[in-house]
Amino acid sequence: MALLLCSLLILFTVQASVAELGTPKINPFHFSGELDVGMRASVHCSVIYGNVPFEFMWLKDGQPLTDSLGISFRKTDEYTSNLVISKVDANSNGNYTCRVTNSKGSDEKSALLSVKGSW
Repeated sequence: MALLLCSLLILFTVQASVAELGTPKINPFHFSGELDVGMRASVHCSVIYGNVPFEFMWLKDGQPLTDSLGISFRKTDEYTSNLVISKVDANSNGNYTCRVTNSKGSDEKSALLSVKGSW
């Protein structure tokens, strides 16, 4: 009986901990440092902690990005969003941020994209 009670207590504690994960935490990401004009760039924004559902937003230099010709992003599963720039050029240079929000709060991580030979 004591073993059953202990097992139930552990199960309840684990379930309660999972149910109350809270504010999202994003895994840091970075762009390749070897990008030349015309190459493709992509990064993955992965949530490693927090309650679903998550809302993803991509920004460049603090301004929201929109799906446009040459730039796309999509949520690939509950925890990940991918940003793809099909052909980088001088206009691609900048600071890209992934912002993730849930009912408990938000987190964001940024990475600098610097295209070689684009000055």
